Amino acid sequence: MIIKTKIIIIIALTIMLSVGFVTTVLLRMQTNKMLDDTLQNSAFIGDLIARSIQNSMKEGKKQDVQKIIENIGRNREILDIRILSVDGTILRSVKSSEIGSKSKDYLQNTFRENHPILSDEKTVSFFKNIPNQKDCYGCHNSSQPMIGIIHIKQDVSRNFAAMMSLKRLLAISGIIIVLVVSLVLSILFSHFIMNPLKNLLTTIRDIEKGNWDATVKVGSEDEIGSIGSAFNKMVFEINQLYKKNIGKERELSKIKLELEHKNKVEGLNSRLELKLKELETANKAISSLSKEIKSKNLSLEKAVDRLKIINDIGRMLTSIIETEELMRIIIRTTADLISAEKVILHIKHDGKPSTTLQYQRGLGSEHLNDFSLEFNPYYSNLLNTGKPLIISTSNNGDSAGDARHGSLIGVPLKMKGQTVGALLIENKTDGGYFTEDELEILSTLSNQAMVAIENASLYERLKGNYFSTIQSLVNALEANDRFTKGHSERVKLLALELGHHIGLDYRELEILEHASILHDIGKIGIDSIVLQKQGKLTSKEYSLIKGHPQIGDDILGPVETLDGVRNIIVQHHERFDGTGYPYGLKGEEISLKARILSVVDTFDAMMTDRPYRRALPMNIIETELREHAGTQFDPYVVNAFLEMLSARGETFLHSVGYSPLSAGQAGLQATA
Repeated sequence: MIIKTKIIIIIALTIMLSVGFVTTVLLRMQTNKMLDDTLQNSAFIGDLIARSIQNSMKEGKKQDVQKIIENIGRNREILDIRILSVDGTILRSVKSSEIGSKSKDYLQNTFRENHPILSDEKTVSFFKNIPNQKDCYGCHNSSQPMIGIIHIKQDVSRNFAAMMSLKRLLAISGIIIVLVVSLVLSILFSHFIMNPLKNLLTTIRDIEKGNWDATVKVGSEDEIGSIGSAFNKMVFEINQLYKKNIGKERELSKIKLELEHKNKVEGLNSRLELKLKELETANKAISSLSKEIKSKNLSLEKAVDRLKIINDIGRMLTSIIETEELMRIIIRTTADLISAEKVILHIKHDGKPSTTLQYQRGLGSEHLNDFSLEFNPYYSNLLNTGKPLIISTSNNGDSAGDARHGSLIGVPLKMKGQTVGALLIENKTDGGYFTEDELEILSTLSNQAMVAIENASLYERLKGNYFSTIQSLVNALEANDRFTKGHSERVKLLALELGHHIGLDYRELEILEHASILHDIGKIGIDSIVLQKQGKLTSKEYSLIKGHPQIGDDILGPVETLDGVRNIIVQHHERFDGTGYPYGLKGEEISLKARILSVVDTFDAMMTDRPYRRALPMNIIETELREHAGTQFDPYVVNAFLEMLSARGETFLHSVGYSPLSAGQAGLQATA
């Protein structure tokens, strides 16, 4: 059953129940009013008959009582008027044939004065006492409190028929209202929700077919409109990144052709010089030419080897999309390429602190948080002019030596014509000096490095937009449930920290981050009544809950780039002993990232309030994790998780989003 049908059915049932309740109340009020009116009429007639009897007794005309009863009985709504004795004998009646017999109505009903008795929803019987007064003492004993009972029987079938007609009218009106409301809701739901979603799905399919110009038509500013706008922005940036990559590849090809042409020109010039020297000095020129050719060949071979290495480095750099990792590879490969002792990479960021990484041979790479290029006049000049430099320095730091050689070289890093950083190299490993050729090679390498850094930066911005879109979907899922609000964000932070602790690389961490945010996306297909139920779930309800990993896999199925994420989502409720769902995988058959997600997902569930219980103390949570290691959880992952929590401490849990730990919850840190 689709969401639209569910919502319309719920609203229709609510309207039907409301109309039915109002109808029942109105009919009950109408029935009570009819009985009250009948009581008033009967009381009036009874009072009239009682006064007539008193007047007749006073004047001594008993025969007038029968005439009064017969006159009143001509009303078609009055079926019977009788005067009964105290024991129920009929003394006077519209029907003279029953005078002297016992009244069946009096004998069958419990007598209550001035109270109507409804019989078979057609007649109402009314009884009224006739008190014994002085005028009646001539015929009746003065010790008797009453001398008789007036019985009036009225026909109310027409009133009940009218109420039944009203009841049918209200029922038909309620059905018409429900149908009209359901139709209006169906039209509005299709217009405002289903049609925009179909538009989004159509655009996604067009993009899958290669139409990068396809966009989602945004017709509103609500949540669905925001999703469509974010999707259009994401597709636009992907298209721009693709076009920019093509342009950079063309520029690199052009640079390569220019380098090849330059090398050819230099070779031709060298040959011409050698030939001139041969003409001037025959024997000396031959000897000198031989030595020079050998030297040039060696230099040329080195240059070719370096260009080949630079080309290989360029291909390698363009395949890396993580900025931090990319910068470390750049400084390490630069040091290896030109045999340097130390390499410093400095990048300026708009509105953010600069990033400076240093690589020293034998010590590896590290961040220099308090390093500033502006403190050194050489570095400051490099950033201000944007021109490469090569400097020879003495032991005391003064510039010296040949200007064409040096122990320090640097090149600017430029992006869109602006200097955004610098690449600095100090001291060759063999104690020699850097050359102009190496400076030229370094300049070429810096261009490739900036292309790779810019691509990585674009990818990270694209990833940020993508995660914002995903987070909006998850927030929409968790918005109406205070118990699971923020659950996916906390699980993501815990999973990434545990992945770092275990030693996953950045590609695996990125997949784990996607899966952590989306692991419960399948619950969008489960009724919220079942998800928020406070009591124990029935077997049917539990089977619905167990289906959410497969639903999540189906939802993400059309997105080919999320295949690894889908595999984790569909497995995150598998158990280490093979008793989990949906496939009953066991041990190493379950991916490591799914086993990580299983532990942190359960940990967050125990750390937070749920509809069926309060949050658990930390010492109980630790006990639960250890007891179920080897059955529900991977023992290795459980041990690593508890070890990580112990190392990070309570401050880390606060940063994730948990409230301050109680004395019982602090047990994990104490036992660790």
